[in-house]
Amino acid sequence: MERRLKGIPHLLSVYTDMDRGGSELQVRLNREQVRYYGVDPQTIAGTISYSLRGHELSKFQTDEGRQISVLLQLEDVDRQSIHQLRNLTFPTRSGKEVPLESLASLYVTRTLGGIRRENRQTVMTVTASATKEDAQALFEQVDDAMAGFEMPRGYRWDKGARYVRIQESDASQQFALLLAPIFVFLLMGVLFESFVLPLSVLVAIPFSFLGVYWTLYLTDTPFDVLCGIGTIILVGVVVNNAIVLIDLTNRLRAQGMDRFEALQEAGRHRFRPILMTTFTTVCGLIPMAVGNAKMIGMPYAPLGRTMMGGLLASTVLTLVIVPLCYTFFDDLRVLVKRVVQLGLEQGGEGSEQID
Repeated sequence: MERRLKGIPHLLSVYTDMDRGGSELQVRLNREQVRYYGVDPQTIAGTISYSLRGHELSKFQTDEGRQISVLLQLEDVDRQSIHQLRNLTFPTRSGKEVPLESLASLYVTRTLGGIRRENRQTVMTVTASATKEDAQALFEQVDDAMAGFEMPRGYRWDKGARYVRIQESDASQQFALLLAPIFVFLLMGVLFESFVLPLSVLVAIPFSFLGVYWTLYLTDTPFDVLCGIGTIILVGVVVNNAIVLIDLTNRLRAQGMDRFEALQEAGRHRFRPILMTTFTTVCGLIPMAVGNAKMIGMPYAPLGRTMMGGLLASTVLTLVIVPLCYTFFDDLRVLVKRVVQLGLEQGGEGSEQID
């Protein structure tokens, strides 16, 4: 797995839990030599332990009644290298002394820093450092690199806890992005006293997302968590211009003005206020969009760029697309009323015939 991940160009380094571990001295006894010389393996293990770590003796009682801890160990100069450990001697069956290097082989190996478990399963972590901030694109490259990777039975791999958190965050943002237009639609339905005309206001939302896409694409900005938050905020912001335009149109029509003339008059009167509110907001977002301020490691710039792109695109299209959609949905409302009225009239005639 480490070899496959190193093939991804944007990864700087790849390391595992094995690399985080320390060094371990392994002493492997030669069973035939130990049996030939008659040396007890437990004696060898105990002597090595006492030589490296020492041995705590019973506490020393002073004349004043104090207890002093006593530790028995070799001096520092006698336990600084493996060569000194190899020269440790042990008594044989014949009474002679034999060095440790004649009884065992000594190795220094790398070991795990610790055994980790998740959900009662042993886990080894492979960590990679990247230069790109687009984690979602990196996860796709990891999937491509690990394609066809076969593991022994009982083993599996996944993209870790961060990938799970990103998936949960994306799901939450998608749910919020679904609820936001619904709440806006219900509120406008109450204010306009119609559930057809608010649809012309909601048209501004997808066009704002079009502006977000091109802004992020042209600035080479990855879509991160703050960009998702910005799109949710845009749902409640970009409809303001459309609401102002449609509200004035409805009031002019209530005064007896023709629909087309009302749309023209509303666009003429609301053109300057819409541009003023949009550009003041966009100018206020410029420091955020070009700055390098961060929140818990995430830069604010993607949020500012998302808001700026969505506002500019929705403003331009609100003055063109929203009036056009208003005429379509208004015709639809009139058609629905005629169909309902025709159905009621036919139902009334049928009841008279029955009488």
